Amino acid sequence: MKPLLYQFLAMAVLWIGLIFFYDEMNNLSRFIFYLVTSWVLLLLVLLVKQVIRNRRASK
Repeated sequence: MKPLLYQFLAMAVLWIGLIFFYDEMNNLSRFIFYLVTSWVLLLLVLLVKQVIRNRRASK
């Protein structure tokens, strides 16, 4: 679970950095922004799924 959490935090920091320059982005940069956004959302879903599994396993 730790690697997933660290990857989520790293991508979230990158995403926050990209959001400041959104108005200055060209088409390729916006495509990269959308890819990073999709990856962050996927990591968030996987992280929540892992937390739920860990809670069920501990009961």
